[in-house]
Amino acid sequence: MRYSLGGKQYKKTLGTADEDQALQRAYEIWHEQSFRNKQGLSLDSHPFVEVAEEFIEKIVAEAERDERSKYHPIYWPPIIRRFPVGYFGDRPIETIATADIERYLEWRKTYWTTGPGLQVRTIRCEREDGRVFIRPAPRRVAALSTIKGEMVIIREMFDQAAKWGYCKPIIIPAVKVRKKPDTRRPGFSPEEYERLLNKSLERISEPQQSVRLIKAKDGRVWTQSTLTDRVRSDRVRLHAYIELMGSSGLRPTEAKNLKWGNILRYRETKDLPPFKQDARLQVHGKSKHGDAVPLHGAIQALHMLWNIFVSEVGREPTDDEPVFADAQGKAILSFKRGFGALLKAADLEYDHRGVKRTSYSLRHFYISQMLANNVSIHHVARNTRTSIAMIDKHYAQVNTEQIKDFLRPGEEDLMNEPKLLDDETYDEIALLEKRLAELKAGETSERTAKKLLQKYGGQHA
Repeated sequence: MRYSLGGKQYKKTLGTADEDQALQRAYEIWHEQSFRNKQGLSLDSHPFVEVAEEFIEKIVAEAERDERSKYHPIYWPPIIRRFPVGYFGDRPIETIATADIERYLEWRKTYWTTGPGLQVRTIRCEREDGRVFIRPAPRRVAALSTIKGEMVIIREMFDQAAKWGYCKPIIIPAVKVRKKPDTRRPGFSPEEYERLLNKSLERISEPQQSVRLIKAKDGRVWTQSTLTDRVRSDRVRLHAYIELMGSSGLRPTEAKNLKWGNILRYRETKDLPPFKQDARLQVHGKSKHGDAVPLHGAIQALHMLWNIFVSEVGREPTDDEPVFADAQGKAILSFKRGFGALLKAADLEYDHRGVKRTSYSLRHFYISQMLANNVSIHHVARNTRTSIAMIDKHYAQVNTEQIKDFLRPGEEDLMNEPKLLDDETYDEIALLEKRLAELKAGETSERTAKKLLQKYGGQHA
């Protein structure tokens, strides 16, 4: 087909031998080009790569005229040629729409991990001072700040192409990041932990007044107390478990593996006065092991576990026997059922996010309280056998109200109630101020001097 628009002659191949189909394509091209002519757009198709190179030339020229930053002709061209040109290539720029930019964004984020960048081993970099060096290609998803910076370049390129008449203005989508899921462990506030312990003690102290009527199939009938001695003992063990875990930050697996031989210093000091009692924990789980220094609240929990073992088994536990043992001295594998029932009774089954609490919540409580009391995160990480990054990601959910004193350095006394002076002290201060004023003025008042002599027992005033 041949046609004339804007004072120029154009010739296009229709790519078909069918006359009807050729006629239809000719009309489509004619109407499209007529529309572009009315909109003031270029009638010639411009591949994206050509527009990109023209844009780069413009950047360099403007930088030489000090119309833009000197860094742009250094950093922008490699980005343009590697990413947008690598994606759009020879595609006519007038055919690129907002939806295509959205698809480009997804492609760009994973360029170095699953995209074309996976085949690139090294990147040649040139600094602004002319130095050239080689660095390994990154193997990670593009950061949000990186994508935002590159979208500034793409937005400016399409704006310039529209000004040149190569395409219509399009909406460049803003880079949005979805909110990361909150992966922090559900823990307890100090008030919630206190409520949990109080509810535990309340359940241990329940009187055995109500009875349950039990009927057997053979006709026998008997009654049973709702709280048997066995149940009471189990609740004491659970209470000790909560106190030990909340005072040491042990993992449930580490607590399950704990034996009396792993409790150092306890046997030698358990009968001494409280201020001389001490304990160290040698802990090991599936892959973690190390020593832990618990809070003194753990010692009280060890007392409960020791005494209940002696009363039920009839002897002291040996080093090879578990710290958490049942009435026969066998290891208790899990407190999940009892702990869940206690949480439900205390209305603490879920945290404020609706996440269900578990035994791990006691470890979270311990770590959070250590941080709230200004213990070094390095020390906390070592004592709990984890990394600083893991603490920050999963556990460091510190209530700002707990650390308010650290967030107001030097202002500790501002919130204290001022102390009022009594009349005698106020009169004494007024008398001294009056005498100082007289001395500065070179005046002498026998009355003031006499009062001071009476006040201070004849000392020189």
